[in-house]
Amino acid sequence: MRAIDLFSGPGGLTLGMKAAGVEPLIAVEKRPEAVETYKRHTPDAEHHCGDIREVDFTKFRGAARLLYGGPPCQPFSTGGLRKGSKDSRDMLPAFLAAIEAVKPEAVLMENVPGLVVASRIHYLHGVLDSLRKLGFVPAWRVLNASHYGVPQNRRRLFVVGLKGRAFWFPKPTHGP
Repeated sequence: MRAIDLFSGPGGLTLGMKAAGVEPLIAVEKRPEAVETYKRHTPDAEHHCGDIREVDFTKFRGAARLLYGGPPCQPFSTGGLRKGSKDSRDMLPAFLAAIEAVKPEAVLMENVPGLVVASRIHYLHGVLDSLRKLGFVPAWRVLNASHYGVPQNRRRLFVVGLKGRAFWFPKPTHGP
């Protein structure tokens, strides 16, 4: 399955995606050192070092079935100022715009659990509504990586949207 990787960082999520048979067509990341690392393990992808708002994603329409990424979490992290949409680092609108341009069959977004608490849950519901308007059936859940065999206690929010059908998160494979 060919895909688009946004906010790719050095490609940790992509290494897992590649192990599952996903082939990134393009990776977009603004930090040059992260792009250089990504190029070493995924040299065949197109690499864009810069702002995702500068990329014309329409050229990937029909070529990429999946769009995935982890938009910056600082606007929603409980360890930060929690400004949400008022934070200049809020890239969820750009993430949604890329989805609208590409029109993939599936989307996956990873972020901090802080997006589902207090006043920020309303922002998440707005994102889910936007996905519905684009034809996706979105599902979300906060998962702990240790429950799936990863040797770290790391809770993250995952949002998955499929065109016209529901997604069910897998049951944990490992105990506490």
